[in-house]
Amino acid sequence: MKLFLLLLLAVTTAHGYNILCIQTVPSKSHFQLMKGIADPLLKAGHQVTMITTFPDSKPEKNLKYVDVSRVQEVMPRNMNMMDRNNQDMSYVKMLARNISRVAIETPAVREMLVKEQFDAVVSEWFFSDVDAGYAAVQQVPWILLSGMVMHYHIEYLVDTVRSVPTIPAIKNDAGIPMDFHARLTNTFAYLFMTYGTLLDYPLEKSNYEKYFGPIANSRGVTLQPFREALHNISIVFVNSHPSFAPAQSLPPNVIDIGGYHISEYTPPLPKDLQDLLDSSRQGVVYFSLGSVLKSAQMPEQMKKDLVSIFGELPYTVLWKFEDKLDNLPKNVHIRPWLPQTSILAHKNVKVFITHGGLLSTLESLKFGVPIIAIPVFGDQPSNAMRSVRAGYALMVTFATDMGRELKVALNEMLGNDSYYKRAKVLSKLFVNRPVTTTKLIQHYVELAIESRGAHHLRSKTHLYSWYQIWMLDQIGLLLLILYVIYRVFKKIASFFKKDNIKKKQKRN
Repeated sequence: MKLFLLLLLAVTTAHGYNILCIQTVPSKSHFQLMKGIADPLLKAGHQVTMITTFPDSKPEKNLKYVDVSRVQEVMPRNMNMMDRNNQDMSYVKMLARNISRVAIETPAVREMLVKEQFDAVVSEWFFSDVDAGYAAVQQVPWILLSGMVMHYHIEYLVDTVRSVPTIPAIKNDAGIPMDFHARLTNTFAYLFMTYGTLLDYPLEKSNYEKYFGPIANSRGVTLQPFREALHNISIVFVNSHPSFAPAQSLPPNVIDIGGYHISEYTPPLPKDLQDLLDSSRQGVVYFSLGSVLKSAQMPEQMKKDLVSIFGELPYTVLWKFEDKLDNLPKNVHIRPWLPQTSILAHKNVKVFITHGGLLSTLESLKFGVPIIAIPVFGDQPSNAMRSVRAGYALMVTFATDMGRELKVALNEMLGNDSYYKRAKVLSKLFVNRPVTTTKLIQHYVELAIESRGAHHLRSKTHLYSWYQIWMLDQIGLLLLILYVIYRVFKKIASFFKKDNIKKKQKRN
């Protein structure tokens, strides 16, 4: 028996893969996204090296961190994401390029890429395509993670963009089916994305060659051309689910794993919070703006209005607030950090006031808690509108004087149990899956490695030129044939016309 166990252990060890996971965005929520990929791989017995801005000092079996926390230096000090000036797309792209640059220029990262060999690379897409170089220099399958729902650029990377006429773009808050104006908005959004991609391409290509060319030379391999590397994606994991985002036509290597970051085991609450929520039999209102937005950065008048509104409620209010607040009502409790999933899992939580970030929105779906969304930037407005249309949410416009609107929303949601019931229905749809996200992540990463790229699952779109995809060559041939037929018939008609003229002349 012991011999059998030793042999089994040896076989398991032999089949463990060495996987590189890349997390470079200096945000705790983005760390959670990549850690949510790493954990199932560790559970399956694989070795994981994680490039991260938040290296954990706590040792974990088979997990090695590569520290790129210096990436945080490219972020403006005391950056306030509530400031609309920080939300311009050109600014976000510049920030993303700087993040990629600082990460790849980190000596420990470059040394690791030269000296170590991995079996696969997993990276998160964040407004930059330069990270295609990690898998290119390793010459291994590239698994891409989309922290947002499916959008045009990811669709473009793995297939042709098919969703323009049917699925609202990320910042298009239209319902389905879209009316003419919404479809027109979609078209302009797609054209804007295409123009931006073409405009950014020379710089992205230059950076790709600049950062990864020397590493490829040191490894003694030829760096794949950027255009090929860009589309050489084995698997795409999308943080979405049909209970939240609309279903669309995608190739089989695009896998929905929405909510995968949520632990299958909900950790217990700390005793003080457990006692507080247990004793709040009338109900709990939970308020958090996530890890990027800071409640402490709210304007003073907004804070005062919120404290006043919460104090009038006959409910316990639990508020993630990073600083101190004086003269709080007895029913309002603040903490700089709160275990969100454990709170949402508690039966006494009636409403979740959120910024509408995707992680928080999916967590509300998982635990069936209705939300009042106060979106600020990025995909938050779209997440909020999807939730409103689904019937389990209300949306409040973020503004200094939003207190009155929030009060109306709270009264409506707490006085109308249809939102709570709808949240429970959607929760059943969200959790009703044939296999867990852990199994999906393990299966598709291992499949990509063992099949050397999962080419059998990929769309063949990028094997064709753009004019072939649009069938312009076929249309050109058809037009040529029609033109030849036209010329032939014209020639025949001209011949008969001349013949008739000659016959008439002879008669005369």
